Amino acid sequence: MEATVSLPSSLVERLMSGANELDLSISQYCQLLLENHLQDEDNTIVADPSILDPLKLVNLQENRLNLTISANPLTDGALSGHINRLLPLKYGCRILWSMLDEQGSGPTIHDFRTAIRVGVAPVRMLLKQFDEHQGRERGSRTHSSFPNGERAATNRFLNHYMIRRARAGETNPSGALYDFGLIGVDDSGRVQFTDAGIRFVKEPNPIIDKSLEGGPSLSPTERALIVSLVRNNMNNEWAYMRHIIDGIHIGSNTPSSLLSRIHRRYGPGTKANWSESVMPHMRSGVLGRMQALGFIERIFTANRVEYSITPAAIHILD
Repeated sequence: MEATVSLPSSLVERLMSGANELDLSISQYCQLLLENHLQDEDNTIVADPSILDPLKLVNLQENRLNLTISANPLTDGALSGHINRLLPLKYGCRILWSMLDEQGSGPTIHDFRTAIRVGVAPVRMLLKQFDEHQGRERGSRTHSSFPNGERAATNRFLNHYMIRRARAGETNPSGALYDFGLIGVDDSGRVQFTDAGIRFVKEPNPIIDKSLEGGPSLSPTERALIVSLVRNNMNNEWAYMRHIIDGIHIGSNTPSSLLSRIHRRYGPGTKANWSESVMPHMRSGVLGRMQALGFIERIFTANRVEYSITPAAIHILD
């Protein structure tokens, strides 16, 4: 039996404002609020910064990075809208490095996912404290893509950011680490770095290696490596990013105007044929990725958000 609940107009306005700030539909925003509430219920404990120590460069053995595998970056389309931050890429790569044996052989997909599942909740707590201390705005919060021990959220993190086995009818695994071509799976089912993955994992990271006292989630070199991977190997993702940059540059710099532009190129009836419900999700994802890569900035004015492109994005246009 279903019942209709009437919400106060003031609450509806607050929900619409919050959804616009994050470039989400109302339903997606409400789901996010519920998930964050469930995930933050037990976040009163102060996380120990030393939990990141095993993942720091000084504590990892470079001589174990001696096995690589060919890359299979995503080429069928743009990345999933679920992938809206890029620090999880670094976290996943460092976890994998820490699990390599003396010969450089990696873990199975199951063991890799288990290690992530066990250790990711305290990392989210630590990053949340860092975000609050720094007063980071919503679009820049590093902890928002990390789950705590809540099962459904952790599974989504593993499936969308780390790696998921190929299902029936699928040729390859999926997950951001695999889709970006940072990792692969060998014939024995073990997760191994690609050449690009080794270059990426060895770069110092502002959050993991240096300190939690400000700075971006990825260094300029890390950003450049990811941009190079996308530009050279992921044509559809690169085309989508260019479409967004071009749109903001010519004035489609609000959530609604940008969504209209996406609708014309990727909406129902086009080759991509994204549905009306998928398009806001894909908009949110690409904007998050592009902000992490230093291509866009968000400007908040009261309940309104606008986007602007950075000099790095202008360089792409030129």
